[in-house]
Amino acid sequence: MIGSIESPGLRDWFIPPAWMITLSKLAYRVRHSEEIRLLARNREWAGRHADRKRCFVVGNGPSLKTQDLRLLAGETVIVANSFFQHPDHRVVAPRYYCIGDKEFVADKPNSLAWLKELEAAMPDTNLFVSPHARTTFSKYGLFQKQGVYYVGHVRIARTASAVSVDFTQPLNVGFSTGTGYAIPLALYLGFREVYLIGFDANWFKDIHNEPLHFYETNKHFPHFDRTSTEGHSMEFLFNSIYLEFVSHRLLRDKAALMDAKILNATNGGWLDMYPRVQYESLF
Repeated sequence: MIGSIESPGLRDWFIPPAWMITLSKLAYRVRHSEEIRLLARNREWAGRHADRKRCFVVGNGPSLKTQDLRLLAGETVIVANSFFQHPDHRVVAPRYYCIGDKEFVADKPNSLAWLKELEAAMPDTNLFVSPHARTTFSKYGLFQKQGVYYVGHVRIARTASAVSVDFTQPLNVGFSTGTGYAIPLALYLGFREVYLIGFDANWFKDIHNEPLHFYETNKHFPHFDRTSTEGHSMEFLFNSIYLEFVSHRLLRDKAALMDAKILNATNGGWLDMYPRVQYESLF
């Protein structure tokens, strides 16, 4: 699944100029004043782990089936979306859990069933979700034991220097939960080494009916199992993937500006934006 923060529309097929980004931020603050107040709470996470050198950001690509995630026990781990379906999720015990797609937090029977499974599986994590989740969580009394924090999002930045990873403001990078929430969160928390695993960038494999995730199916959202079942055209897919790779490049260069680095420890995959490192060599 690509574009899981918000499916790109026609306005997203180009990188907007700086004045448009500034205007978007101002408009966001006017239209979403309550959300801005919610985002202010994220200040408590700024530089929280500046004293720890590394963390792991875990995607949900099929390569996870070839890597021993039990090695992550005791590490600081950030995961996304349906990671709780991984058989070693309790061993990994991720401290941070990101949910980017609005459909996951919608007030719908399948979304509620998925959320309740996540809540039971991850009792000790901190959730970072879209403000759209607030109404659903409040209505059904969800995630009262977990910390819940909200993430705003506006247009994509043009340059690395313009990228914001300040979670007290709307973020402006990323078209998936990985690039829009999880990697920026690692930088906001103050880590200097961010290791990616499960970032296969394998969306075109779906053309040959190969799996997009480590799990065979998401029973509550089976249309996310294959790009084709999401009903997207090839034109949509090409544009989405292009914007996602732009996001990775911007995050790579933003990390360098922050005296940090992002390294790809995924077993295989197509993501060539970061230096490669062998996962097992890190332990």
